Amino acid sequence: MERISGPHFGFYIASYACETGAAGERYLGYAKICRRRPESYWDANCLVKLCGEGLHHDPMLAVAEAERCAVEQLRRIAEVDEAALA
Repeated sequence: MERISGPHFGFYIASYACETGAAGERYLGYAKICRRRPESYWDANCLVKLCGEGLHHDPMLAVAEAERCAVEQLRRIAEVDEAALA
């Protein structure tokens, strides 16, 4: 399962859930932060790639967590940029 969202702070996030462990038991989410909206997770030309913090039984939850981690990363970068401009 994958999802493209954004813009978030001017960037797009391509997220994907990967099955890990026994079939259908657990999923780990991955996210890519991109300058332009990609067609898919696999085609994303990204600036940063990260993964979620935990395993989930539902791929949608894994995607949501990875996306949330990416948004938090972008939020921290935006805060640093604002502080530098002040």
